[in-house]
Amino acid sequence: MALRLPKAKCRTVVGEAGHELVGWYVYRGMVNTTLLEVAFAPELAGKGIGKAQIHEFGGYYQWTLNPYFDIRLAGNVAFLGSGFKDIARLADCNLQTPGLQACDGNNVALKGEVRFRARF
Repeated sequence: MALRLPKAKCRTVVGEAGHELVGWYVYRGMVNTTLLEVAFAPELAGKGIGKAQIHEFGGYYQWTLNPYFDIRLAGNVAFLGSGFKDIARLADCNLQTPGLQACDGNNVALKGEVRFRARF
């Protein structure tokens, strides 16, 4: 289930010079985790799996210099919710070391881009 909030725009100008600032938050979660809990029952040892899967923040800033050229800076930051962290702890993150070295699921996914666009 993904919940995408409406984009909050500061100013949008199409075909003219202008600035645009957009931001968003996305939450992905499960309504029912019973199937996963049954599938991983031996590994979970009676523990449950949380319903929150992913939290993601993102946005972009676009500067339109004229009707033919614009510059866009965009980025996203995503981190795991409690459910994916519970699943990550079941995986072995270091296969070189004997025994189970559980993952912690605390890494953050980052994405960024700069785009220059010209229309002819």
